[in-house]
Amino acid sequence: MTARPDLAALTDDALAAVANRGLLKRALRMQSTEPPTLSVSEDAVVAHYADGVETILLAESAFTDASCTCEATGICRHLVGLVVAYRLLHPAAPSTTWSPAEFDDGALIAHLGASALRRAEKIRRTGYSATVHRSRGDDPSVRVELPHSTVRFLVPHELTLARSSASDEATPESIALAVWAVREADARHNDTVHVGGSVMPESTTAGAALLLARTVLVDGVAHLTEVQYVALRRTVRSIQAGTAVWLADACAELLDQVEAYRSRHAGHSRIRAATVIAEIDARVRVGRSQDSSIAATALGTNTPSETPLRKTRLIALGTHVTGTGPNIRADLYFAEPDSDTVHLLQTEWTEPSGEIPTGHALSKRRVAGTTIEALASSTVVTESAVRQANHRIRLGRRGIGRTAIMPLSTDTWTKSLTVVNDYGAEHTRLAGRTPSVVSERILTRGVGVVHVESVLSKEYSSASQQLTIRVRDERQTAAEVVVDYRSYAPRAMDAVDSCLSTGPAAVAGRLSIRNGLLQISPFAIAGVGGVVVPDLEAPDTATSTLPTRTDLLQNAPNTALELLADLAHKGLRHASATDTTYLRRSAVQLAGSGMTTTASALTRVADSVSGDIGDLLDAWLHALLRLAVAQEC
Repeated sequence: MTARPDLAALTDDALAAVANRGLLKRALRMQSTEPPTLSVSEDAVVAHYADGVETILLAESAFTDASCTCEATGICRHLVGLVVAYRLLHPAAPSTTWSPAEFDDGALIAHLGASALRRAEKIRRTGYSATVHRSRGDDPSVRVELPHSTVRFLVPHELTLARSSASDEATPESIALAVWAVREADARHNDTVHVGGSVMPESTTAGAALLLARTVLVDGVAHLTEVQYVALRRTVRSIQAGTAVWLADACAELLDQVEAYRSRHAGHSRIRAATVIAEIDARVRVGRSQDSSIAATALGTNTPSETPLRKTRLIALGTHVTGTGPNIRADLYFAEPDSDTVHLLQTEWTEPSGEIPTGHALSKRRVAGTTIEALASSTVVTESAVRQANHRIRLGRRGIGRTAIMPLSTDTWTKSLTVVNDYGAEHTRLAGRTPSVVSERILTRGVGVVHVESVLSKEYSSASQQLTIRVRDERQTAAEVVVDYRSYAPRAMDAVDSCLSTGPAAVAGRLSIRNGLLQISPFAIAGVGGVVVPDLEAPDTATSTLPTRTDLLQNAPNTALELLADLAHKGLRHASATDTTYLRRSAVQLAGSGMTTTASALTRVADSVSGDIGDLLDAWLHALLRLAVAQEC
């Protein structure tokens, strides 16, 4: 008898990744109704089925190289059935800690080919970042997040069963990059690493980014001259030509904010512009760290701008609708269960009539061969998804047209995705994250699915037009589902209230921390009535009567942030005694809410208004970063 620990270690999730869930379901059904006769010898594992089909897996062959007498090409249900039957007879040994770093370059060449390693080596020379997710519990697989794809080592000590979310053409080099990343992680005892290349951009690039941000801060968004604006655009183009992709992305966003103000576009936000100014300064300073992984996280590395994905299963997590005047945008979120990654598909339109559109009117618009409404609450299988480093994707009509778009059932999320059931544990994880001002600029940061056991209370703030529903998990830990009123999604509040009032539900949305509690901004809700996408619901004349509240703890930092943003908008050189008065009042409010250190930082800004501009600049950056990180963590 021959032992095949690689077969025994193939979990259902691993089989679904190698084959697909449809074949897995059919194989499991065969095992329960007409199980195959299995014979195991030193030469092979053979499965004989009742319909006369015979599947043979030779002792030295990889699982995917088995032969079958059925008419299917590639992996078939009989081959998956052979693994299912083998697992029952020979259960897997208890999982032990293992590392893909055990695969040396000789093994990589033997499996991937020398040309794949040469392509991977070119990427390693320029440098790349990676995050390693180790095996845990009953799952022996190891997952490596690369900038352009996700690689999973499904079975311990078995390189042939490594799978990448990248297209077939890019898979070999991505597997090599993942192995090298694990080696670096093992050597550094840190699962977030930078591999190869130089992290810090040329001093001229870093200096240009600092000068850009500080020029806008000192002179003010509202007071930039035409000469300064042209120089700003030239500088951003120069930084974008470098290798620090996250730093370049932040500089480009600041330019977008300046242009939005100059054109009187409603997309301009004083708070967002101020936050990006502080972010650029922080990224350059953190990018000087001697720890390459910390520096790479802040600056980014020269990664492929777009990477085609292989045939991909995407589970919709709903949509978030925003707008400015006649412009409206739908952000559609999709989870990829095989890689545990969330992607973003953005679509935008302008109403020629000048009327303010709504999410409901947008829901019938067509994207990639189907409607926004269908995409927002469906499972999509596509061969044409292209992923960017910031997790934005685009879909082609060709891939969508060749596959069915299946509507979500109420339990699709819970069966296929990682769902947050412990609010306390998720709160701890979010609080321990690297602040967004110096981390990867991932557009889907914090997006996930949360189980809601029951509703505790509801409150509506008329001042901020915000609905807060306090919910709890099975451990009685509380969290808040928060919905802001937007004219582009007028029915969202009522839809969320109605869905959560009917019983246990799963809520997909962006997770963050507010007032010491886990906060969920919902994109979609799956409950007893099915899957509802609040932002796409039809407007209703009915209104909800909810108790109102005043949130002093949240108002104090918001007020302080607005004051600092106003200073950046008009420019630090234009600060006045009136600004000093307001800053001191805000500092008192912050101290009263318990934020004494941040209050001291704001007082320092007030003290510096009448002094040296350099001292004021440093004080402003320090206070702004403290407020941004405090609100986030």
